[in-house]
Amino acid sequence: MRWQSRGLALRRLSAWMALPALAAGLAFVLYGCGGDAPPPQTPSTGGRTGPPAASKPAATEAFLKEQGLAGRVALIQFGLVGCELSEAGLKEMAGLNRAGKIQGLAYVRVEENPDRKAADDYFAAQAAGLPVHHDPESALAKAFDSTAWPTYVLVDKFGHVRYRGSWPGAEKVAEWAILLREEGADRGPGAPMFGVAAVDVPRLLSETKLPDLKGDTKPLREHIGKGGLMAVFVDTKCPFSGQAIGEIKTVAATLAKHNVSALLINIGERKKAVEECYAQRDVGVPVLYDVSTATQKAWKVDVVPTAVLFNSGGAVAYRGKAVWKDVGAAAEKALGLPAGTLKFGVAGTGFG
Repeated sequence: MRWQSRGLALRRLSAWMALPALAAGLAFVLYGCGGDAPPPQTPSTGGRTGPPAASKPAATEAFLKEQGLAGRVALIQFGLVGCELSEAGLKEMAGLNRAGKIQGLAYVRVEENPDRKAADDYFAAQAAGLPVHHDPESALAKAFDSTAWPTYVLVDKFGHVRYRGSWPGAEKVAEWAILLREEGADRGPGAPMFGVAAVDVPRLLSETKLPDLKGDTKPLREHIGKGGLMAVFVDTKCPFSGQAIGEIKTVAATLAKHNVSALLINIGERKKAVEECYAQRDVGVPVLYDVSTATQKAWKVDVVPTAVLFNSGGAVAYRGKAVWKDVGAAAEKALGLPAGTLKFGVAGTGFG
């Protein structure tokens, strides 16, 4: 789940609840944090099943060709009718498009609402003037790794994603679009991304001092075990965080055999909500929490769950989705273990 504040997370949750068609997919959200919740049924598709999604390159290339975006710089909004942030962003994009303020930039909305009629009625009433691609099974959202609402994706002339995240502001979009328009050569799939800021890890490991559920507080650096530390940033409302929380005890037990400690860092929620959540389940690891957004901002966490693996010296060996096989592969390298040594028995989640 992508978020920037507790308020944003709550607004997004209310938008989900406004969609009856997604009721099945909301079962995990509404379950709350009491006990061990069942794993979600492909949350971004509302629990539905469908044909296998095409591979990422094939799906994204087909979409860009279909929309006439091949060879063009494009701004794509993955949004949802009923989500106030999606709707506000759509209005801003539509305004930029009508004014023609950013030369050479194409705009597209990818709509995730499975109710096609409701979506069509909304866009007809808005007269946004942007092409709309319906993606009810979230196949395209998965291909672009944009399964939170809203997510903005800026694509260069060669079909590579150069920005993915929340609305960066019209000035940034204009600046980046000009740079991409003037690029003469294809920089490949590894082209540098805009909006990626560096994190001063050594400083933050010493300065991040958060209480645990017992009230004990110490620098994050002191939680690092002899083999390293895995920290997972979560909140109590995101269904994907819920899956990571439910599985971390199993993952931590395997890592502990190699002296890698593990913990959860709950961010941006009231102390009472945190205490009530974790009092009802045995997560098997320490839970640190920050009731403000200071830790979230300092570590530049805009998606939960986010897993960060530190080696024994405090350097980051992995940062990304809570996909345990990926965390395990990074841990094996950091520990000098043969590939395939770490087997967790749980999958984690590629969503968030």
